Amino acid sequence: MPTSNELVATPVTTPVAQPTVLLAPSKSVVSSQGCVMEVLVRVQALDWPEGLIQRGTHKRLALVVDRSGSMHGDPLTEALACVVHIAERLTPTDQMALVVYDAKVDTLLPLCSMGAPKTVADAVAQVQSGGTTNLFGGWEGGAFQLEGGSAGSISRVILLSDGQANEGLCDEEAIARHCGQWLAKGVSTTTVGLGRGFNENLMSAMARAGGGQQYYGQTAADLFDSFDEEFSLLQALCLRGLDVRFVPAAGVIIEPVGLVRKSADGSFRLSDLAWGAEAWMVLRLHISPGSLGAVRDLLAVSLSAHTLQGESIAPVTSMLSLPVVSEAEHVALPLDELVQRRTLELEFAQASQELRDLIKDGDLDAVVRLMAKLKRRFGHHPWLADKLEHMQVLSERDAEMFSKEVYFSAMKMSTRLSAKQEMHYSMDETLNAGPAFLRKKVEEGKGRVRGVAGNGAK
Repeated sequence: MPTSNELVATPVTTPVAQPTVLLAPSKSVVSSQGCVMEVLVRVQALDWPEGLIQRGTHKRLALVVDRSGSMHGDPLTEALACVVHIAERLTPTDQMALVVYDAKVDTLLPLCSMGAPKTVADAVAQVQSGGTTNLFGGWEGGAFQLEGGSAGSISRVILLSDGQANEGLCDEEAIARHCGQWLAKGVSTTTVGLGRGFNENLMSAMARAGGGQQYYGQTAADLFDSFDEEFSLLQALCLRGLDVRFVPAAGVIIEPVGLVRKSADGSFRLSDLAWGAEAWMVLRLHISPGSLGAVRDLLAVSLSAHTLQGESIAPVTSMLSLPVVSEAEHVALPLDELVQRRTLELEFAQASQELRDLIKDGDLDAVVRLMAKLKRRFGHHPWLADKLEHMQVLSERDAEMFSKEVYFSAMKMSTRLSAKQEMHYSMDETLNAGPAFLRKKVEEGKGRVRGVAGNGAK
């Protein structure tokens, strides 16, 4: 149920996947002298339809493996172990293709139903490393395998690579643009960075433009949780292409908080939405003085999205209006706990990015000072405190992986889906029951060991 500070948007119609928009301001009033307040924008899906829980979503996956010379040894071995792990988790009604590449692109398995995972293991056994890295050609080969998917299915390229493109198309922006073009045709892209030296900038750009997820790890075991997350999310998706648009009232300036995805038309892209979950973002409103006792319009919100079948939902709109009170009354009112907590997460994601620049510059003294500053600012937030403690250890032990963990943690925190009734964090949730894509982890690049029970994808 919405809190007392939330306004519910009433859709024009209510098809099965029609979401609800909730607007939660940090305080339920504004000051007559003007003020700054945060507003949590929550887009909530309906709970799982009972029939869909049993049936799941038909998956069409193209696994694309980098076999170039830079992947020689452990990275390639671990990538191939990931392929076998994924194949073992597919149902007979799912389909999979396997593409490998160095300078040359080879399709070892054209798209086919996964009735016999041993076929995948036999194909994997043939793969040997060598050659330069035509990353774009390999990824594109996987995308072509998925062209022309049926309505209601999920078509996704999963790229396993170190991201060190040096053959064919290598420009990061151009590759990301192609990922976006294929997304418009119904083929999304998830990237998996392997080894120590993978290019997180390219891999992240591809995933963000391609509408997928981004993961990393040094071993297959590190990534088992990531694949749990990927499969449970693919199975639960109900809406894609969530674009929110904001129109501020007179005297109101909008400032998005954190690492947002803003489109050329001024709208903001939220994460794809799963049944029973919510996508969200935070706005900071700078509000001019107003008339005491009035009810003031502040913000209009509209949402557009489409179903897995490509059908547009009925537009969802909402208006935020709040009463104007004296400055004393405004100051005395406590902040909404959920809005405050989510705002801190986004501010942490943005602030922590500076750590990457410092570690890349080799300025370890500045890293220590900034870590201390972040602990003072965010240490009262239990999840952020755990992350900072882990990052502290990693910064002293392994600067390169520290840099990658900071980056992936910030990206994940900025785009994560949440449960509609989110429990307070008390400890790492890797082994918690429930959908893997809703879990809050202390470290993004590590996971449970193989064989430990977790959320299944079948």
